[in-house]
Amino acid sequence: MARREVRRVVKWCYMNPSPDERFEEVQSILNQLSNSQRHLLTPQVLMNERLDRAELAIQRLAEENVKLAESTRALVESQKHSDTKLDALTDIVRNWYERHGNGRGQHPS
Repeated sequence: MARREVRRVVKWCYMNPSPDERFEEVQSILNQLSNSQRHLLTPQVLMNERLDRAELAIQRLAEENVKLAESTRALVESQKHSDTKLDALTDIVRNWYERHGNGRGQHPS
């Protein structure tokens, strides 16, 4: 309930001296508050359920991210190994080419 509504009720209570009328107004306001509370309960439950699901999804995502990082590290190491082998093969071909010429019949003496 907004402060403006509370002020209205307080002002109304002072302007209406009958205790029965004041009691009825206060009882009406309490019923409205109770209904508002009841109407807010369902969305709160739904929001809590969605929050729980979101937390689980984030946890799974974090776990998969760790696995992905591990796979990436393994791939980087494998790539380094492949690069080393490719460099060695390139050196072999370059040495062969230097020893045997450019393939136009030139042979080293």
